[in-house]
Amino acid sequence: MTIGSKKTFNDLQFHKIKEIVARFASSRLGADAIGQFVPTNDREQLETEIAQVDEIIALLMSRRSISLTGIHDLRPLLKQATEQTSLDPKDFVIVAETLSAVRRIRKQIDNFEEFPLLRRIANRLSFPGRLEKLITDAIDERGAIRPDASPLLKQLTNKRRTLEASIERRLHALINRSPELISESVITRRSGRLVVPIKSGAVGAMEFVVHDRSATGQTLYAEPASVVGDNNAIAEIESSIRLERLRILRQLTAAFKAKEGLLIRNQIYLAHIDSLFARANYAIAHRCSFPRIGSLSLTLIEGRHPLLPQDKVVPISLSFGKGKQMVVITGPNTGGKTVTLKTIGLLLLMVQTGIPIPASANSAFPIVDKIYTDIGDEQSIEQNLSTFSGHVKNIIEIIKEADSSSLLLLDELGAGTDPQEGAALGLAIMEDLLEKGAFVIISTHLTPLKYFAIKHPAIKPAAMEFDHTTLSPTFRVIEGTAGRSNAFIIAGRLGLSARLIERAKGSLSQGEIHAEDILAELERNKRAINEYKDRIAHQLKEAEALKEEYAALLTAFEERKEEALSLRIRKLDSFLRDSQRQVEETLAKLSHSPSQARPQLAKTYKEIADLRAKLYAETVAFNKHQTGNTSSFPLQKVTVGQLVHINSISRDGRIIELLSGKKVGVLVDSIRFYTELADIFPPKKTHKTDKKPALI
Repeated sequence: MTIGSKKTFNDLQFHKIKEIVARFASSRLGADAIGQFVPTNDREQLETEIAQVDEIIALLMSRRSISLTGIHDLRPLLKQATEQTSLDPKDFVIVAETLSAVRRIRKQIDNFEEFPLLRRIANRLSFPGRLEKLITDAIDERGAIRPDASPLLKQLTNKRRTLEASIERRLHALINRSPELISESVITRRSGRLVVPIKSGAVGAMEFVVHDRSATGQTLYAEPASVVGDNNAIAEIESSIRLERLRILRQLTAAFKAKEGLLIRNQIYLAHIDSLFARANYAIAHRCSFPRIGSLSLTLIEGRHPLLPQDKVVPISLSFGKGKQMVVITGPNTGGKTVTLKTIGLLLLMVQTGIPIPASANSAFPIVDKIYTDIGDEQSIEQNLSTFSGHVKNIIEIIKEADSSSLLLLDELGAGTDPQEGAALGLAIMEDLLEKGAFVIISTHLTPLKYFAIKHPAIKPAAMEFDHTTLSPTFRVIEGTAGRSNAFIIAGRLGLSARLIERAKGSLSQGEIHAEDILAELERNKRAINEYKDRIAHQLKEAEALKEEYAALLTAFEERKEEALSLRIRKLDSFLRDSQRQVEETLAKLSHSPSQARPQLAKTYKEIADLRAKLYAETVAFNKHQTGNTSSFPLQKVTVGQLVHINSISRDGRIIELLSGKKVGVLVDSIRFYTELADIFPPKKTHKTDKKPALI
């Protein structure tokens, strides 16, 4: 079911966006498929196509692709094959190229295991290998029938070649034997027969059959009587060859027609694959993505009109729905109201066609059943309709069809007639559409419609921003406020004298002047609020960045502090261990020393031992504090393969060897390391892998 009329598609220029996307297709088949796209309200179909396009975007972004060259539209040839007995040999080159492309594409896509949706489509491609072989065995790449396309053709071709060689030998002998008769020493053909060019005066010298003469009449193309029989035989063989070639072409044509259903299905899948790649390439080239679909509201974030220069167009953000089913956009002429309507309408058509849109992926779109538009000049000389009459006639049709699953885009509602009467009609139409529950976006200059939008709970007012400093529109949509038409400002900018502008202002009623002042104040307040929100958002972003930076610095500090403490403890322990060993060696040496020296050394040894005991206690307390594990004491028993923490280097590792003297071998970051059992603690981290690293 299509969701838009021909008028809607024309108003929104849907055909132009299809033309742009079609340029990314690799084949005429894919381009034609895109040209036939129509939007749909089938959610399942849309979700499937969106997932397929997203998958191919991911494939292309991974710098991989497939070659779609060699794809041809075979449907005209299939139609031609049903209307005549045989196709031309060159037609079969096109068929063979397409069959080869099918085989290649299937093979390429079959290698992409991480892209199941694309593989699922490719697996539906059928490959008629026998048909391809029949064609390639009979037709060469230039579109000529091969001499050995069939046993009979091969036999006839060889027989013709033998006869021609025999004739040529005899003709060369004639040329060499009687050069005075020969005009030119070459062998040529006339009427399919091998002849030699002789001088016109040589006719009586030998028996010849003349088949042609030069423009001057000085040269005759003659067939000596001695080769007439063989030339006749060649003519008969040529006739047989023509019949055999025709039979081969008819046989290939019949085989081609027999696979019509399979080939048509392949054409559908190939066209779809090509269209998917075209849409994905378009998305990458134009920075497009898909919004969330199926939402009960429409949220457009940073949307750009796809037909405008992307480096100049101002992105549009607008949302409505969930209690706000209508948007009324106001603002100055040339401020962007109509472009906003067209942007939203065209982007919705694209989404419901499975084409990515130039907007943020955080956008959300509903799936509507119908899109109706009343945009542009509806004047019709043929139907004797004025601009206003044309709009009214169109809106009457829209009101008849509108319901809660419709999106209506009404540009300049109530314009083209007396402002008071136009406003009254506009208000009545707005109330009726609100009762029908339709999604509606309206643009207007009429003040009563602005006020109705401000006070009605189901309508969101919006304005096209106007920069009073530069006296020009910014083309940004400001939600929640009604805009002024700024007619006096624009007229002054264009050169209308201040005297006339002041006279015009004097013609306004006090109520109208007061209303414009209120709108101006609302616009200033809204602009100030938006600027404040932007500052708050910027400050919040900076605060988040500072928070992340502080957290990273804190983590790095804790890691350095732990490493520093661990290093200091290890150095101190090493110093005390060395000192204790030196004292022990000294005591041994002084065992025969005077007795008064030994008490002093014993006292020193005890002090060192006490320091080591204190250091050990502090190390245990330090480890307990770092891990929060009350069982962070050295392990008394370990097994090979066990995960442990090596306290001296503050790293986890795996036991690989048990040595005598309470020593163990451990593997840390693929490096073999030896330490004492007292240095081994329970692991600090949870290790998920069971694989043992390689030893070095």
